[in-house]
Amino acid sequence: MKRLSMAAALFLMASMVHAEDAAEAESRFRVGAGAAFSDYTGDPSFPIEDNGLGVQIYAQALLNSWLAAEIGYFNSGGFERDIDPGQSDGPVETRLGGFNISALAYLPLFQDAEADIDIFVRVGMYDYDIDLETVVGNSKVPGSLGHSTGVFGGAGFVFNISEEFGIRAVFDWYDINNADLWSVGLGLEYKL
Repeated sequence: MKRLSMAAALFLMASMVHAEDAAEAESRFRVGAGAAFSDYTGDPSFPIEDNGLGVQIYAQALLNSWLAAEIGYFNSGGFERDIDPGQSDGPVETRLGGFNISALAYLPLFQDAEADIDIFVRVGMYDYDIDLETVVGNSKVPGSLGHSTGVFGGAGFVFNISEEFGIRAVFDWYDINNADLWSVGLGLEYKL
């Protein structure tokens, strides 16, 4: 909870920053949600290789016409693997979920084009729980692989379909211990 409080405080402080060209920005805040298609590849210590379908939710404050601060929630969906007989009666499922904070830089491309597209790159930090679920007998037993904190980076675009709404696609890579995690997010964005 302390990490989340610090992230929220940083986000609020960043959203209060006023840059010289802030008046040029049409919308100061954006919120959105979408599906997250994730690909997880573990190392030999935890050999999972699977895809998951999860969710992404975010709130963004535009600091000026090209820089934004964003706080979000991410859930990777479940990644399954079968383990040796006798250890479990079924597959083991793991999933990552938690909060992240990032800085986005909007690139000044396609600004004068008829299609209104905002291209961005982003870097940030995440704080995720790693949940584990095993099957024992007829029951699913919840557990945890602990906590993971690290950095992530990505790129994406927003295709603005109206003054208020856009379709956002983002491609992210997460620096997870003992694994590679890639995520493609696709969803709807609303400008406040």
